[in-house]
Formats: sequence, structure tokens, C-alpha cells
Amino acid sequence: MRLLITNVLASALVLFGAASASAYATSMSSPQAGSTLGISDTVDVIVTHDTEGAADITLLSVGVLFDDTIFTHSGSSSATYALYASPAKGAIFVVPASTNGQLRVGTTDQVNSDWISSSLPDGTRDPGSFEMVHMTFHVQALGDGTGHFVLTNSGAGNILQLGDMTNPNNAVSGDFVVYTPEPTTALLVGLGLLGLGVAGRRKA
Repeated sequence: MRLLITNVLASALVLFGAASASAYATSMSSPQAGSTLGISDTVDVIVTHDTEGAADITLLSVGVLFDDTIFTHSGSSSATYALYASPAKGAIFVVPASTNGQLRVGTTDQVNSDWISSSLPDGTRDPGSFEMVHMTFHVQALGDGTGHFVLTNSGAGNILQLGDMTNPNNAVSGDFVVYTPEPTTALLVGLGLLGLGVAGRRKA
């Protein structure tokens, strides 16, 4: 009997550990990922959070790092609240902080998405997923031809905190690049591809 109880408890701990390890994930996406862009072209960056069935968020902040020699941040938008399960008196949800979608103070290459519980320090009671922010960037220079966007949960000000003051892991994913070649480079590449096409037709 004692062995059975021990095995059940061990299995429960393994399952709990697996659930904890998978809870909370933030991802980044962009319609322009992998595209070739020029001066004044736009890059849209969308950051989405998924509690993966967990809840109890009081503070949530992630950062988007970008190359400020190539891009300029030109604005952000977001919903006014999230993780709101049902219209009930005293319902708790998360709302964007005043700093949501803005450059982190003291930086020129990090835009944070910051959300807080409407009932600090209790934390939202509801699980779910939501779009944290929609950021817009413009190409201001061509740089070295490759512009990187990186999603981070360890930059300045970034945090995931629950109502019990613990800080579980927030898995981040979705880093991407866009290409900003010099006009002459793009022209040479285009001419090269055109040449290959002509050569292929002649052989046929």
C-alpha cells in the first residue's frame, strides 16, 4: 500500500512538473518575415501570449529587440483588456500598462509589451490567449542587408509574475529577419536571376 501511494505521488509530481514546464508561452509573428524591403517599407510585428491553460498573471512583460540602425518604431496598438472569462461583478482580467508598445526607457532598440492585473496583487483568474500588441516599424536605412527582430523575456523590464509572487518560465519564440539589400545588390541579384532564366530558355 505504501509503495502504491509513493508511486501515485511520484506520478503526480511528474505530471505537475510537465504541466508547469509547458505553461505560459509568448510568440512573435510578422507578415513581412523573410521579405526583401526598401527604405520606408513597413514591418508589422504581432506579439501573442498563451497561458496554455494556466492563470493567475499579475505582471507580464516581453520585449521586441530590433536593429535601430535599420528600423524605427512608428507606433503600436492593443486591446484594452484580455483574459476576461465572464461578465461578473468583481471579474479580474489583465490590462495594458501605460508603457505597453513603447520604447523601453533608456533604450533605442527595445519595445516592450507590458500588461498588469486589474486586481493587483491577486492576479487574473482566467486562462487563455490574447494578442499583447501590434507594433509597426519602418525601414529607415539599409544597414548590412539583414534586419533582425528578436522576442525576449529577459530584457530590461521584462517579467512574468503570478499572484503568489512567483516567476514561472515564459517560453518565447518567433524571431525572424527581413532583408534590406543595397539597391545595387538587389539589381545585380535580379539581373543574375534574369540571366539564368534566359539561359534556361535557350537550352530548352
